[in-house]
Amino acid sequence: MTLDPHQSQSYVEAAERQFATVRERLIERRRELGMSMSSLARNIGVSPSMISQIERGQSLPSVETLFALAAALGATVDTFFAAGAADAPAPPAAEDEGHTGLSHGAQDAPSGEPAGGNRYLVRRAQRAAINVHGGVRWERLTPQSLQDVEFLELIYEPGAESNERLYRHPGFEMVVVLEGRFDIYVGFERYELGPGDSMAFASSIPHRYVNPLSQPSRAVTTILRDPAAQGDGRVAVDLLAVEPESAPLEHDPSGGVEKESQTGSPVTTSG
Repeated sequence: MTLDPHQSQSYVEAAERQFATVRERLIERRRELGMSMSSLARNIGVSPSMISQIERGQSLPSVETLFALAAALGATVDTFFAAGAADAPAPPAAEDEGHTGLSHGAQDAPSGEPAGGNRYLVRRAQRAAINVHGGVRWERLTPQSLQDVEFLELIYEPGAESNERLYRHPGFEMVVVLEGRFDIYVGFERYELGPGDSMAFASSIPHRYVNPLSQPSRAVTTILRDPAAQGDGRVAVDLLAVEPESAPLEHDPSGGVEKESQTGSPVTTSG
């Protein structure tokens, strides 16, 4: 996909706004808590230089780092979302997107609709969003942040993954694929989800998301937060530097799990 100069400038401006939002809210929250960069880095298991790079606008956090920052700072993940930028385009879609809904161009609100927003409705171009390291974009589907739930659209660029290794955090998540394909690793298992496929699992089980295709994939997810893990500074994310098939995790003694492939035939997975 070729971008004209105006579109290219829009991408640059959107990226700058995103870096600024993450940077400002991270610094603000950390200082409110009287927490040093080194202390925050130690709490979430990253280097102080990574925190410094994020706060200086030189790097965006990955999915697992975003969860960890939110938990350590007693905040919600969408604290770091850039509020509804109608002119901030999402990652470019394929040329033959047709009517798939991958285009995120600005849409004018119907006449008679409040210009300043709506407490119930969110237009596509007005979503609060965050671009995460590695080609992942989250867009909030609610007008405001909700206390105990995240309702998001996930957009994964070709080959994008939430993390190279499994991670976990408090809560419970449900996901339905809209377009493309997601390989979702949960514990020892790998599940291939195509359009219309859905699944649900406890976020405390080590997991990760991967788009294995050469085109963007989209899904909608709902994450129910664990109220007991909010606001107490506990780190929510536990990274496991192991491959799914060899992870030393608690596992259902019943053994392998059968899943349905995209073709409908049963497949037993072990990672």
